[in-house]
Parts: sequence; C-alpha cells; structure tokens
Amino acid sequence: MTRPPSRGRGLGIGLLGLLLVAPIAGCDPDADETAPQERRGPDATLRTHLVEPGEPTAEGLAYLRAMADAHAKADEREGEARIGVLRRALAQPVPAGLHEAEIVRLDVAARLGEELMNGGPHGAQAARELLAPMLGVERSLPLDRATARALVVLGDAAVRSGDDALAAGSYARSIEMMTLLRQELEP
Repeated sequence: MTRPPSRGRGLGIGLLGLLLVAPIAGCDPDADETAPQERRGPDATLRTHLVEPGEPTAEGLAYLRAMADAHAKADEREGEARIGVLRRALAQPVPAGLHEAEIVRLDVAARLGEELMNGGPHGAQAARELLAPMLGVERSLPLDRATARALVVLGDAAVRSGDDALAAGSYARSIEMMTLLRQELEP
C-alpha cells in the first residue's frame, strides 16, 4: 500500500516554510538581550594551582596559630559569637610570603559561610557574597580539600538564594576539584 502523494508533499512544504520563517523569528529586535546568557547554563570553569610552601617565618607561624586558635574558639561558641570569631579570623592580614594562607582562608571562609547560612533568613545571601569573590571562575584556585569544601558551601548558598546556575557551576567545580585531588593520590 502506498501513501497518497499529497501527504508527503504537504509535509515537505510545511518543513520548507518552517525553515524559511525560523531565521526571521530569531531576528526579533524586541527580544530580550539577556536570553542567550540565560540559555548558556552554569559556568563550571575550574582553574587550579598547587600551593607551594613558603619560607617559614615567625609572622607566618603566628598567623597559622591564630587561625587554629580561631577555629578552637569558634568550636566553643554558638550563633553570632561563633560568626564573630570567624569574621575576625578572616579579617586578619596575611603575612607576606605565606602561600599556605590562601588555603587556610578558604577553610575559615567555608566554615563562616556554613554558619551564616544557619544564622537567619539572609544568611544564604551573606554566605554567597562572602564566597563568590573568593571562588570566582576567573580565579585560579588552590588544589586542596578546603577549596572543594568552599565550593560546596557556595553551591548550598546559591541554592538557598535561588541561583540555580551558580549552584550547579559550584557543585560541578567541586566535583572536578575532588577528582583532581583523587588523581593526585593515585600512583
């Protein structure tokens, strides 16, 4: 049994019409200019670097001890008191030449971000504002577990503040970071 010729010809003419009209519809000058950006999806770009130990100095050792003390003090406190301890730790100036401070700061920032999210209705936005500049896709991040943790916290903050693209990108970058760390451990 054969198909009537008009049916196939009609389908072909319809497709031809669609192909001719689609490019014109795509040239709508009234279209929203942000639409292509929204369709792009999350940015999961990850640039990493290894942190080489700096030359040991008294100032560097004092800084690292201060960060360890801040974690211990934060463990003893709750709520706003804990947040205050972590904010003060993050605000401490980093001694020159202490390359490890980048990792230590990300660890403190991740913990502060977690505390901010648990601290109230605007906590997720505050955590996002804290972590997003430190973890931007344009930056090279240290290859370390602290970075992976901070990316997860940023993803959590983005979910809670309604930014699904940032959340997906942060989680994807964290997974890639953990994959790179695992590869470093393999023989």
